[in-house]
Amino acid sequence: MIAAINRAALPCLVAGVLLVAAAGLSFLAVSKIGAMINEAAASARAERDAHWAAEIERANAHAARSIADQAREALRVETAANDRIRAAEQEQLELEKNNAALPDGGACGLDHGRVRLLAR
Repeated sequence: MIAAINRAALPCLVAGVLLVAAAGLSFLAVSKIGAMINEAAASARAERDAHWAAEIERANAHAARSIADQAREALRVETAANDRIRAAEQEQLELEKNNAALPDGGACGLDHGRVRLLAR
């Protein structure tokens, strides 16, 4: 009787062992596939982050160039304005000196010499 039970149980026992082995192999395969998916996702994130870091760096460089260009232009405009101011001040000093050199004949108002200074 035990021999009959062993004969009937042996195929079930082998099938059970094969089923456990198949389940174990399936679990290992799923975990390996999950690891590959996680690795691919991490690689894609790193690539995307590198792309956007390069874009940000490019935009920062462009902004820095623009700021430097604007600073140079502002300096050029300021220098030109200062030159014009100095020229106007020099011209005013020259007019005042020429005006002071004119004789004061006791005339009331503008005489011919002063009008000629203003006309310049």
